[in-house]
Amino acid sequence: MTHTINLTTETPVIHVKAYGGIKISGSDQSEVQCRIDAPQLATLVEENGHVYITANASCDLSIPVSSSIELERGMGSVSINNVNGKINIEKVLGNLVLSDVGPTRIEKVGGNFSIQNVDGDVRIEKVGATVVVENVGSFHCEKAGGSCYVKDVRGDFQLLKIGGKFLGQRISGKTQVEKVGGSFNAGHLNLTDDLKAGGSIHLSGFEFDDQINMKAGGSIDLELGDELKDGVFDLKSGAFEIHIKLGDDDLKIHDGIYTYNLGEGGPNLSGAAGGAISLRHISEPEVDLVGDLSKHFTHEESVFSELIQEQVESATRLAEAKIRAAELRLEQIRDQVDKHRGFNIDIDPDIHIPTSPQSPPVPPVNRPVGKKGASDEERLMILKMLEDKLITVDEAETLFKALDD
Repeated sequence: MTHTINLTTETPVIHVKAYGGIKISGSDQSEVQCRIDAPQLATLVEENGHVYITANASCDLSIPVSSSIELERGMGSVSINNVNGKINIEKVLGNLVLSDVGPTRIEKVGGNFSIQNVDGDVRIEKVGATVVVENVGSFHCEKAGGSCYVKDVRGDFQLLKIGGKFLGQRISGKTQVEKVGGSFNAGHLNLTDDLKAGGSIHLSGFEFDDQINMKAGGSIDLELGDELKDGVFDLKSGAFEIHIKLGDDDLKIHDGIYTYNLGEGGPNLSGAAGGAISLRHISEPEVDLVGDLSKHFTHEESVFSELIQEQVESATRLAEAKIRAAELRLEQIRDQVDKHRGFNIDIDPDIHIPTSPQSPPVPPVNRPVGKKGASDEERLMILKMLEDKLITVDEAETLFKALDD
């Protein structure tokens, strides 16, 4: 089933609440389409260039390419493709995959996060699992619980804390990665801050500011290119093994501490490793450190997303059952009134029953299973009928007695 809204504006703002998985893609059509198996589980409303969508089950959403997106929540996995407007996302509990989108702001992603082909800035606060970044303008993230794979960032890159390993390559701007739970392996970047890794550190063809500190639980392997013609390296190896092979120097130092001068003065790098430390010329040709990232940009429903879907469907069935039970109970009350009066109040058109023109609808009745006697809702319903002069005092007493039996 497909819901369709024809739009009067070329740059709509799409507001989305998704309680299952959702795939959003841009199209050249001036309309919004929502494809969903159960049509009653989705609502679409347009107002002054804004489209409000609530999807209570997994669905596919097609919107104009020039749209902007305000995603309040995604309870399952979410993918957005080919949307040029701004993307603002508050929370996604599953995986989030973005491709060919505009500038992006995200608060939290519970699963994996992948983004590629963004001309502008990408900012995200927290990712629960893996982060994959390819071909973006700039990137900023506070924290990632898993590993991080980065390739081709045209501007600055900042990821302050990573629970897993880091693989990065070709970051043109300044790079700030402060704490890495696993290993750190990167090439062709400019480090601007201290770096600490629980595993090993491997850097090739890199630059750094005037002074930087590196600490690795494992080894430190630094491949130096033409970017570094001068520099001072203060090295400390917990394995008492330092190997330097640069120019005419081929040194093997079996001591825990050594200072090596590359040229005259220059920036200072202080490196401390639990394992061995090596300084050498950069490998030729350039090694592809990150590899092919295409597998990270497919929409896959997480187990959590499927669980949410099952819970939504179960809650919907339960709500429908409660509504039906309330309707049946209301029919029983009407039958009691009919028996007492001797006529049917629903189908006799010749009998006039005075009513209050602004009376609110009678609330549904919900009696706990196994409970005897009138429930509070039933008593309020009878009192309301009495107040609105739908029944007399004697009829109300009769109903109370009947319900207490």
